[in-house]
Amino acid sequence: MKYRIKPAEVNNGQCEAIIKGTHHGVLSFSHQDAPYAVPMNHAYENGRFLFHCAVGGKKIVYIKKTPSVAYTIMKYYGSPEEFQKRHTCHGKWESIIAYGTAHYIEEPERLKEVFVGFMRYYGKHDYEPKASSLLDTRAIVMEVESMTARRELENKTTEFFEWTRSPKSQQPNIRGRIE
Repeated sequence: MKYRIKPAEVNNGQCEAIIKGTHHGVLSFSHQDAPYAVPMNHAYENGRFLFHCAVGGKKIVYIKKTPSVAYTIMKYYGSPEEFQKRHTCHGKWESIIAYGTAHYIEEPERLKEVFVGFMRYYGKHDYEPKASSLLDTRAIVMEVESMTARRELENKTTEFFEWTRSPKSQQPNIRGRIE
């Protein structure tokens, strides 16, 4: 059988360019050999996806038991009507699948850091979390270990990219400082 998939180019910049400007995706977990996926909004900075969540729930239970997760983002350029008019499954779109480890954050100082980073991604650079937010909201930080990206262009040309983590000594922490 002949496959038409081209080898992926390692290009962290292209992967991060696809993520830029996105705000939603699907976070997937494994629990007792069964998949569990939940739509989430996100922020992204320095090789990490940031999420906010409730104090309790299934995803927190699952993360604590099995922290390996995958996060999927897809962007389609055009309206559903335009896609339907094409009478083909091809169009201009991009996607990311990120693989990594999720950490449930509940300590007030770390929550502040995550919430500030989250809001910075949404353009609020002067955000200061309210004390009440720290009582009834928690966060999940996904440390990305690898990503794959795919871009399909109008002419049915498909590009593939991979993202690889830099050595840990060069990775900025949630505050943007090198650890």
